[in-house]
Amino acid sequence: MTPHYHKLALASALLLALTACKEEVKPVEEIRPVRYTIAGAGQQSHLRQFSGEVRARQESRLGFRVAGKVVEKRVSSGDSVKKGQVLAVLDASDYQLDSQAKQAQLAAAQANLAQQAADLKRYRELLAQNFISAAQVERQHTAVQSAQASVQQAQAALSASRNQAGYTSLIADSDGSVSEISIEPGQVVAAGQIVARVAAAGEREVLIQVPENAVGELRQASSFNVKWWAGQQAIPATLRELSGDADPATRTYAARLKLSGQPDGLRLGMTATVEASLPGQHSAAIKLPLSAILDEQGKHYVWVINPKTAKVGRKAVSVGRPDSQGIDITAGLNGGEQVVTAGVHLLRDGQRVTLLAK
Repeated sequence: MTPHYHKLALASALLLALTACKEEVKPVEEIRPVRYTIAGAGQQSHLRQFSGEVRARQESRLGFRVAGKVVEKRVSSGDSVKKGQVLAVLDASDYQLDSQAKQAQLAAAQANLAQQAADLKRYRELLAQNFISAAQVERQHTAVQSAQASVQQAQAALSASRNQAGYTSLIADSDGSVSEISIEPGQVVAAGQIVARVAAAGEREVLIQVPENAVGELRQASSFNVKWWAGQQAIPATLRELSGDADPATRTYAARLKLSGQPDGLRLGMTATVEASLPGQHSAAIKLPLSAILDEQGKHYVWVINPKTAKVGRKAVSVGRPDSQGIDITAGLNGGEQVVTAGVHLLRDGQRVTLLAK
């Protein structure tokens, strides 16, 4: 092959390569699958939820009426008790000694009264014989009255001392179960110190803690429904009591709800969810999941799907307060639009999407 033909072949190869480079490569359009919801369709919620626990209608916080050292603990937390049953006992030796001293004082007072009464009888006999004056008899009569008062005083002191000795036993004031007992043998307790809590048998309630911004809503609720985390059937309830003062530690208000029935297997301390229906508190705002909101530079947007072109467009919205059901859209949507609810940070204006099942 001559150099001329060699150059001609090389030029032809270069021409073909350049022609191939000029062919346009069409990019493949990215179509992203998205989940969506219809704005305003069943998104509004009229329920307010609170967490609570099952408590007894009546709960007694018990403590000894006298101070002393614990010598016996007869029950534990969770035990069933009967009215009048002894829960714990203090060392009563000092109170028993005091009762013995008061008993001796009563005996001395009674002996003195008997002596004064006998003297009064003799004085009256002597007065009848004109051996003494009437004034002496009157003074002896006063001495008898004083002796009688001393006997009454000694009797009262003995009764009080015996009561003190009886207070060394902690007694259950009703049938129920021991929710808590916080003493052990050897411990010294003060008079009035709370050492046990007994939940009375019978009616059960649900106790919830209400934040201060929900107290007004709770009072206006038309109905309550209690659901159990342990799987029992949900039952209606009514508001029985709402505290007028906030707890100093949690700054919440305690509320008690009376159950319309007592389901089988209901136990103290079980966790429940209380749903309060709030009529007249419906908001005109559209409710969307929090995942549908795109935040950029302090502004809020949502992606709205054009049903004709299957493309998304970003739309600025105004939002209200979030809750467990989502967030309120107060402006920017008219309702009925298809709004993307997941992956909002991965979309761009005009991007084509496919709709996944809601």
